Amino acid sequence: MKFVFLCDDIYLKGDYAAFVNNFPTNHELVTMSGEAFLQAKGFPENTFGLLVERFTWQKNFSLFRYFGLFPVLETVPLAVVSRARRFDPLKGRSALRGQELIIAPNASSEELYMMIDKFVAAPPQMHSYPRCACKAATKKPAAV
Repeated sequence: MKFVFLCDDIYLKGDYAAFVNNFPTNHELVTMSGEAFLQAKGFPENTFGLLVERFTWQKNFSLFRYFGLFPVLETVPLAVVSRARRFDPLKGRSALRGQELIIAPNASSEELYMMIDKFVAAPPQMHSYPRCACKAATKKPAAV
């Protein structure tokens, strides 16, 4: 199966580089930066799931929303690749707090293989992103 790892180049070092190198060989991993995703306006064909590096997601979320890429992001399940086991919810995904799969980038090859198999077997719930950041204010009639 094909996965896309959304990670900006400045973060793709250390544990994240090891994550890319240790990714199970029975699956394909395509690395894209936030900028590359914005330019492509989509994922490579036959992408099963999206693995996101937390800081890349937080930094680019507003741009994804501005350029209308949420319908593309909603077509694949998402897992977070993060050094921390507990963190604040991702922007735009607070409704799913605690339900997203967290993959440690420094996991051994065996642990990573088990986590990816778990993700394939039971991908996280799909999530609809808010289409508008604000609601139109409605004026209530004054009581007489």
